[in-house]
Amino acid sequence: MQSLHCYQRIYLLSVCIFMSCGLLTRCFSQSTLPGDMHTLAVNVIDNIYNEQFRDAEDEARKIIKKYPGHPAGFFFMAAAIDAWMATHLTDKREDEFYRFCDLAVERAEKILEKNDRDSWVRFFMGGAEGYKGTYEARFERWITAFRYGWKGVSILTQLREQNSDLADINYGIGSYEYWRSAMTKNLRWMPGIEDKRAQGIEKLQKARAIGVYTRLSATTGLVDIYLNEKSFAQALIVADEALKKYPNSRWLLIGKARAHLGEKNYESARRAIRQVLARAEIEPSEEHATIALCHFWLAKIEYADGRFAECIAECDLMKTYQFDDDSKKQLEHYFEELGDIKKQAIIGRKLTNQTRVTSKKSDSKMRP
Repeated sequence: MQSLHCYQRIYLLSVCIFMSCGLLTRCFSQSTLPGDMHTLAVNVIDNIYNEQFRDAEDEARKIIKKYPGHPAGFFFMAAAIDAWMATHLTDKREDEFYRFCDLAVERAEKILEKNDRDSWVRFFMGGAEGYKGTYEARFERWITAFRYGWKGVSILTQLREQNSDLADINYGIGSYEYWRSAMTKNLRWMPGIEDKRAQGIEKLQKARAIGVYTRLSATTGLVDIYLNEKSFAQALIVADEALKKYPNSRWLLIGKARAHLGEKNYESARRAIRQVLARAEIEPSEEHATIALCHFWLAKIEYADGRFAECIAECDLMKTYQFDDDSKKQLEHYFEELGDIKKQAIIGRKLTNQTRVTSKKSDSKMRP
């Protein structure tokens, strides 16, 4: 079975976070929700994007405490927990994540029993189901991923039918349409899936252009899509736009580096990765996975640039770190590719050295 490479799938974290958080900022701006809930929700979102996950959870707890019957706080707690797990390549808090997703759905269902026209509560319910699907996809559990994903997008589609003028809804539906199509292209056991990548991209572009609260979310979501489509120049444009607001986001920086690599702007790619590496090395005991990923990308950059000795050094550095079993499993694809990169770099270095020796001998013979 062919599947998306791990480094392509991991960026689905952005689909998860940006889909839910960006759209829900739109939701909280409505007068139907109290202003203090809006403020706390925005704080959660900003803390997630700035990778201050503990602070994000604290803000979510404030919502839960003040509004225990509303799904918002439970949803945002799940969002913060999932973001932490994806960033640290771990599943240690999986049970906790699912518990908060389920609580968000339960709270939403109770409210909808009394008022089934509460669009924003229904939106939280769809977001929670969608989060489960994104999480399952990260571990290649495709059947459950698509089941949850379809459940979530069905709820969003209902909202679109009720509020067809809400441009923001295009983001969530567009993300699902694109990634479902992109992933199922590589899954032979799921034939007959209509390719809706173009429609998905169009919806995201619409959200980016005229969405009230999803413009940044659509911008960041499009980064990975353009990378997946090998539209590297487009990926750079949208990554740079998002980085203006969140300049230290590791996944945006890695996305930017990948785009520069695709464009063969090797030094720019190195700078972006080294920015991530410098921040990760401040707390090396907690950031082994991120540090390893940085060395992986530096190895790819050095290989593409023909700097084979430097590539080999980066490959060796990646292997010096110790990982928990859960992180090790998520890094398997990286290490598999790393082995191939190192083999090719060794061959490249050998050929380069042979060329230099031959060149020197040729020069010496030509001298009088």
